[in-house]
Amino acid sequence: MSLSRTSREDIVITGMSCRFAESPGLAAFWRNVMRRQSLFKPLGDAAPGETAAPRATLFDRPYPTVGGQLNDLYACTPADQYFPRKMNAGENQDVFFTVQLAIDALRDSGNTINSLPTDRVSLRLGYAPPFNAASVNWLQHTFFIDQTLGIIQKFFPGAEPDQIGDIRKQLTASLPAPNPYAFVSALGCAIASWTAHLLGFAGPAFVVDAGTVSGHQALQGAMDDLLSRRSDIALAGAVQPPLSRAALQGFSGSLLFSRGKTLQPFSREADGTLPGEGGAFFVLKRLKDALRQEDRIYAIIRSTGIAAASIDQHQRIPTPERLTRAVSRALHAADATPDSIQLVEAHGSGIPHSDQTELQVMQEIYGERKPGQPVVGVGSVKGNIGHALWASGAAGILKTALAISHRTLAPHVPVDKPLLKLVSAKSPLYLLADARPWIRGSKKTPRRACVTSIDFTGTCAAAILEEYPEET
Repeated sequence: MSLSRTSREDIVITGMSCRFAESPGLAAFWRNVMRRQSLFKPLGDAAPGETAAPRATLFDRPYPTVGGQLNDLYACTPADQYFPRKMNAGENQDVFFTVQLAIDALRDSGNTINSLPTDRVSLRLGYAPPFNAASVNWLQHTFFIDQTLGIIQKFFPGAEPDQIGDIRKQLTASLPAPNPYAFVSALGCAIASWTAHLLGFAGPAFVVDAGTVSGHQALQGAMDDLLSRRSDIALAGAVQPPLSRAALQGFSGSLLFSRGKTLQPFSREADGTLPGEGGAFFVLKRLKDALRQEDRIYAIIRSTGIAAASIDQHQRIPTPERLTRAVSRALHAADATPDSIQLVEAHGSGIPHSDQTELQVMQEIYGERKPGQPVVGVGSVKGNIGHALWASGAAGILKTALAISHRTLAPHVPVDKPLLKLVSAKSPLYLLADARPWIRGSKKTPRRACVTSIDFTGTCAAAILEEYPEET
């Protein structure tokens, strides 16, 4: 590689890792995408379907019967993760998963833990599950037991104090015993700092909670660490641990879930989204450092753009103006024009209003297609692995970086009836029905993509990625 192409301080991806449904690593993830696999399996808890009976409470709402699940891929071996002690069932197990992803990304970048300048490594993690093993267990030992005993006393007012005490002891004995670390492990902030500590990193370590756009926000924070010289290597990632029935019922109030068995973003027949689980990590460096150390470069991250929440209060969907602002900010920061983008890895959730809003924004940005103008491919990884919530933006970035590295426009899942905006002859966009070689016109027009994400609160984000063309 040549050191001549350094007119701007670019940040590059030199290592990646992932675990999503039936995807234990990068090779399996890319293979599933290229094969257009729909990786949804029945959820462990029986999910209630539509019913004619009136719904008395929020907990009577139907929620999905299938999802893109991690299953055994969530389990990690503590011995492989340098854990100084054994965690019990009352602690937050998500730290195992997070550390494993970080280790896998570092290995992919050609690094080992012992080879890193640990005081110059930072970590940004998108993470904020509504419940985890530690938080639920702590509540069970305190509020839940007190509440249960109160109900028992209400129905059995003659119960003796000793009898109530015996019941408390039996309930307590049935729960995992918390230890001094249990409460702290329930706090989201602990996951990033513990991951950094366990891997020996002494740089900044933060949890980012920006919902679906957490991956973009973590990426931006990691880029800032490198550009400000706070670190020389930055890890950015986002994880969505396994979803419980309680979480799915809660999200059903904000997300329109599909009643089907597959997810078809940008389909006229789509009726909602389906949940997913998993996580992805990225190892970032300054371009000059990566070239000097002869690292593999997956892609350059040219920019990110984020626009704060704004939603239509009647339909509970993001307003087009916010997504337009996020994409425009990303294009401006990258010093790029819309016609330089050949791929849009879209949010594409399968929620009809959201998909239509996204296409509306893209068509307004690109304008009506003119004769001879190249069209832009559109896809969404959610059709493969589901809406991975906090990790969904990171999944889109991962798929795009692999597409750039493989010089291939990856296919979208099969869609029988694409939205009309994607099949019109005047549209600048088309749905990627098949994998295509990603042809580049010249060195002045590198392979370049836009990755969008829309949070259910209305916040929108976009990232511009492009190839680093190796010069001979």
